[in-house]
Amino acid sequence: MRQLELQESSRPERHILSNDAASMLNRLRIATVTPEGGGEWTVANVRKVGVVRIDGQQILIRPKVPISRLFFMMQYAICPKFWLSDEIQLGSDKNLLSAMAVAFLQQISNVRRQGFVQGYETFEEARPMVRGRLDIAAQISRRGGLALPAQVVYDEFTIDVPENRLLFSALHRLLKLPMLDSATRSGLRKLTQSFEGVTLLVPGQELPTIHYTRLNSRYRPALFLSEMILRNSSVEHVKGQLTASAFLFDMWKIFEDFVTVTLANNLADISGKATRQETGAFLDKGATLALRPDLVWHGADQQLAIIDAKYKAPESMKYPNGDIYQMLAYCVRFGLDGGHLVYAQGQEYTRVHDIIGHQTTIHCHAVDLALPPSALLRQMSKLASTIAGSG
Repeated sequence: MRQLELQESSRPERHILSNDAASMLNRLRIATVTPEGGGEWTVANVRKVGVVRIDGQQILIRPKVPISRLFFMMQYAICPKFWLSDEIQLGSDKNLLSAMAVAFLQQISNVRRQGFVQGYETFEEARPMVRGRLDIAAQISRRGGLALPAQVVYDEFTIDVPENRLLFSALHRLLKLPMLDSATRSGLRKLTQSFEGVTLLVPGQELPTIHYTRLNSRYRPALFLSEMILRNSSVEHVKGQLTASAFLFDMWKIFEDFVTVTLANNLADISGKATRQETGAFLDKGATLALRPDLVWHGADQQLAIIDAKYKAPESMKYPNGDIYQMLAYCVRFGLDGGHLVYAQGQEYTRVHDIIGHQTTIHCHAVDLALPPSALLRQMSKLASTIAGSG
């Protein structure tokens, strides 16, 4: 098995790739790959992290930030209070998939030791004898008045509930990925025996929404990992017997979700409310130029601030900066004299742009993702205060 290791946001590098592997990197928008001849390809603009395997080649893409920080940001964006009491511990020496699989193995083992939740599920089916209550309308329409089989509706106390379906489906998905080490795979395979009677979720369908109560709150860490596994992994046939497996995360999405959730909470604590991904606003009178800022901070009767999270700054400042132009359009449309762009530190540094001919100032802020969770949250709180005080 050929192994290739890439670094997220690294400089362009030449690597030997098969045509299928190069095509997959482009098709999945993992990186920009261009041919150089002789089996060599230039790999640039690496924007996803994780692992992909195709055509006998495994490509490992490491994030620039520690894996534990990556998980913290994902956890916090989904449930800000969750990480305080249930932070998932990850080893620093593992790749993203291995870290996820080991953490999932630990969390699902914890759930099993305390016992799986069960609940009443309603079943509608045809049976050779009556169980529960007879569905008279279905019996007449489907059976034409025949006595058997009987169309019945009944409730059963079962392990086949949404929480366990999520766990089992994520477990099943992990086992289909060929990139795991044998020890982790063996541990996961043993756990499948505990899910007898649990049905797998249908691939492609929306994942069930879990409402947490005192009875299932202990599931939260395992279910968080289940959703991450199911949403970010795939196994597909590319052509003939060729199969591609991928476990990938978009760094820009992780960063954007974390920034907008933390700033929304902090700004709402100061005053008013903050809305993520607000729609319905247009730049032109014909309503053809739609605007969708990442975060809008509202006062009693007006917008107070517009914030956009941009994980990566434009590579060249020689050409027009689209981020600045976009933020200027927001400020003009909403009548604000200032807008805020939030970047990951290392891609951009704190700076201020005073726009000529228009009383508008664009503030660029940098977030240091290398900070530990508590310090990172304090940084975001300070940034929210800076934004609130700049108006």
